[in-house]
Order: sequence, then structure tokens, then C-alpha cells
Amino acid sequence: MTGAARSRSQDNLIERQRRAYRIWAPVYDRLYAGILADAHGKIIELASAESGRVLEIGVGTGLLLPKYSRKCHVTGIDISDEMMARAREKIAAQGLDQVDLRVGNAQCLEFPPNSFDVVILPFVLTLLPDPEAALDECLRVVKPEGTIVIAGKIGDGAGVVGLAERIMAPFVEAIGWSAAFRSQRLLGWIDRQPCVELVDWLSSAPCGLFKVIKLRKSYERSPAPSPLA
Repeated sequence: MTGAARSRSQDNLIERQRRAYRIWAPVYDRLYAGILADAHGKIIELASAESGRVLEIGVGTGLLLPKYSRKCHVTGIDISDEMMARAREKIAAQGLDQVDLRVGNAQCLEFPPNSFDVVILPFVLTLLPDPEAALDECLRVVKPEGTIVIAGKIGDGAGVVGLAERIMAPFVEAIGWSAAFRSQRLLGWIDRQPCVELVDWLSSAPCGLFKVIKLRKSYERSPAPSPLA
């Protein structure tokens, strides 16, 4: 695929996602707040952000926003105006004055290098046309010794679950989702980064379906824990 064709394909995927989120926005919280609650708790735990600057990529309807410390300055970006409209309602209702929202592309962040103490990608990495490009951008904008937290359905493609994912792939891609980003792919990206340390890899409810992963931008990499143990 040529560069121009790849760009058109990515643009088409983003537009399908925008259409899907336009439909999901009014009901998203009712459908997902409970399902994602355990993972959201682990995200906040691993982020360990008591103060400083936090970037949330894929802020959506803002389910995580009330959970951050009020001492943090939080910047949230998303591609969907409709989803962020729900997030703005939460900000106004709960007085979250430390939160700033803007439309943004995870694969081309409009921030200088070393801008944030923590970068969080909650349930967005597996939906992106080019996840590695987004990870590269996260690494660029997080400060040295800063933290990147990733949450999502990141499996290994094996067993019954992997078979079900492959069967459902055409359907989920049609509505702008993806199940193609495997744990091996993320581990491969980590291995290629001399300054990225894998700190933690947790499973969360329901039934360990979701993973919550903590990375650190460091100058020397420590031995990584095994995420698949």
C-alpha cells in the first residue's frame, strides 16, 4: 500500500469512528461505566498522579475525569465532538476547573516534547489506525521518568477468545473498532525503545478481559516483569 493509500485508509477509519461515536455518545456512560469501573480504578492506581500535568488521549465522555487529583492539570483530547460534549457537562457539573479539552489526533499530538508527567490511553490504542505512531507520540510528549498508562482489550490472539475475535473482526471494523492490536505487538514496540521500561501489566474485570499496563520513560531499562505469567 502506498503512503497516499494508507493515509486515505486511515482517514476513512477515523471518519467511521466519528460516526460510531456520534451514535454512542448519548448512551456510552450507561453502557460502559460499570463494565470499565475496575479498569478505571487500576488506571488511576498505576498513574499515581497526585500533581503535575496529565494527558488523557481518547477522553471520550470523561468517565475518568472526576477520578484525577484536583492538584493535577488534565488535558483531554478526542476525535469526537459529541463525546467531548458529554465530558464538558461533567466538567461543568463537578467544577473540574483543572481540566482542558480539545479535539486532537493521537498519532500527531500538538504538544512540545516532554510536556506531561503522565500520559494515559484508556481503551483507545487498539482503535487507532497506527498504534505505534501514537505510542511514539506518547513517548515524545511525556517527560523523562514520566509514566504512560495503557488500558484496553489487548490479548494474544490465542484460544477460543482469539478465534471469536477473528470471526468478529469484519463487523467491529465496519463500526470503527479493531481487535488487531495484540500483546506481542505492544511488547515488540517496547523492545524497540531503549528508554521504555515495562513496569506493570495487570488484568481487570470482567474476567480479566481488559489489560492495564504501566510504562516508564527512563534512561536505563530495568528487567521487565512478564505480562503473560
